[in-house]
Amino acid sequence: MSTKYHTKTPLLIQVAGLDIELDLEVEYSISRYRAATLTQPEEPRSVEVEQIRAMLESVELPLPSWVEHEIYESDGFKNHLLEDAADKDAMAAEDAAERRREMRAEL
Repeated sequence: MSTKYHTKTPLLIQVAGLDIELDLEVEYSISRYRAATLTQPEEPRSVEVEQIRAMLESVELPLPSWVEHEIYESDGFKNHLLEDAADKDAMAAEDAAERRREMRAEL
């Protein structure tokens, strides 16, 4: 089972004194950690990038296929997405706990 996420992250392109910053809108899913069983090995959390959109001032720009490939296959970018998902999960858990505290206080 996996959980879907959406995030925005900057992509900086630097060429001969020219700096262009694009916003990458990334949709990705994280598969849950699975402990080893008698018949199956351990499976750590993993990320699958589902879609990347490059935006410049709310206009979608096509990325060259080699750039898309590098992003999709980058271990560093996947680690960034794993951290982003962990942060979002922690914030969601904190928000849920706060709502429960508020509901108990109202009783």
